Amino acid sequence: MTDAAVSISPADIETLEQFYIFREQTEVLEFLDKHPFLVPVLLEAPEKIRHYFPDSQLFLEVFIDPESIDWVQLILSILMKLDPHEAVARLNKLDWDWGLHNSYDVRSNFFTTLEYPDEF
Repeated sequence: MTDAAVSISPADIETLEQFYIFREQTEVLEFLDKHPFLVPVLLEAPEKIRHYFPDSQLFLEVFIDPESIDWVQLILSILMKLDPHEAVARLNKLDWDWGLHNSYDVRSNFFTTLEYPDEF
């Protein structure tokens, strides 16, 4: 990635790096450069997520559908150790209270999922 390709402010990148662990940082930043409307959502998300998943780690990665290379999304993974039924209930509540209020562009390019640690 060249510096000319980056339009996200260094301050926003620094803030995002405080909230999230990037899986393949270059791909995540390139995706955000193409979809800058996601940056404010990602800056807001940790506060919303912490309400439902207080002790979680947050990861960002780009997902490319192997069956359709045109379908690319940014995934926010919430790494937590809750009972699966409780975790899904909390994720559904998060989606209902916050996620569904995001624009169509946000919802079609970004989604949130749950992840368990290997030792769970």
